Amino acid sequence: MKFDLLRLNRWRKLIIVAFVASLGLMYLVPTGYHFHVGHAVRLFVGAFVFWVVVDRL
Repeated sequence: MKFDLLRLNRWRKLIIVAFVASLGLMYLVPTGYHFHVGHAVRLFVGAFVFWVVVDRL
């Protein structure tokens, strides 16, 4: 099975874009706080939960 981004619905595309953008901003914007992998894992878990919720819609 191939993961085709063009066949995803609007909500799933939004989840992917928001996850990638927030991950990038989390590490690129200097806030004076040192981020670590745990933040990225929690962000991934949150995105995964939204993905599952979209399945239920």
